Amino acid sequence: MLVLTYTEDDTVEIVEIAYAGDGGEEVFYDGVQLTFRFMDDVVADLEARGHQYEPIDIGYRFEPGFAIFSMGSRWARDLDPDASENDPRRICEGVSVAPYHYFDGPTDEEIEAYIRSRENSR
Repeated sequence: MLVLTYTEDDTVEIVEIAYAGDGGEEVFYDGVQLTFRFMDDVVADLEARGHQYEPIDIGYRFEPGFAIFSMGSRWARDLDPDASENDPRRICEGVSVAPYHYFDGPTDEEIEAYIRSRENSR
């Protein structure tokens, strides 16, 4: 699945690509399969190729301008039939493509401004 989100002036803001997981096409970057793999393995493979990253709330963002994420809708047994029910390994379920700083969390000031604007609109 491919999702494009646009800004108010019809500029593409972010592109999101979901895993196939059913034998369909998966997402690759620099020769590394990103989707429908264990998140830690994807991060290790990208790091080995010299790609810098940092954690975000649902995954990791990478310097070239993309993030990999897991929404927790898959479990380890989807990839490893021998995994226990409590296996904590996350599966990479998608990739978001946007400028690196797009994935920054909001600052305290931005959150407060948003709350004020919502209260003022009531």
